[in-house]
Amino acid sequence: MTWTKLSDDFTDDTWNLSDAAFRLHLEGLVWSNRKLLDLRIPKAEVRRFGKNPEAAAELVEHGWWSDDGSFYLIRHHARYQRSREAVIRQQAVNKQNRAKRGLPQKPPRELMSLNAESDDDSIDESFDEQDWTGQAGIRTDNSKHIKPVGGLAPITNWETRPIPAAPHCRVPDCPADVEGIRGGICPVQDSAHTALRLQHNPAA
Repeated sequence: MTWTKLSDDFTDDTWNLSDAAFRLHLEGLVWSNRKLLDLRIPKAEVRRFGKNPEAAAELVEHGWWSDDGSFYLIRHHARYQRSREAVIRQQAVNKQNRAKRGLPQKPPRELMSLNAESDDDSIDESFDEQDWTGQAGIRTDNSKHIKPVGGLAPITNWETRPIPAAPHCRVPDCPADVEGIRGGICPVQDSAHTALRLQHNPAA
């Protein structure tokens, strides 16, 4: 099992997206991490995981996704997601850790029965995927503390993909050079920016 990471201002960034686009953006991040796609999603797969696949056009328009031929490239929040290589490396370390602890290896999550009964080790799959457990180690007792062992060096920094430049403000001739543009409109407060915000979000 992999994890999708969101910053605490994720909902601020996506405030001007429709509910359908907000959901599809989150579904896309989760699907990419689940399938280890490195944020490059085949367009044919969008209908497999997205409740509203048609919202992809809105995400491209606002710059959260980009159109890359037969793929969509997720741009927004890319910096927080781990690469395929980093996840596979961590899974290999976790497998070794389980062997050292005398625990059976678990099958991939998608092969596990949804009705499988839990046991005393049911916490391990979630626990092993936390950031700081990518080190070679063993539990020293029944707690979640890890004692490093020889053989493999701890992974101290996960590899991440750099986030592309933020989309430009859609207000014509806007001179602002700022980060955190939401919905393609920068935070500048003047009549042109306010009018465009009201046009896309009358309740603002």
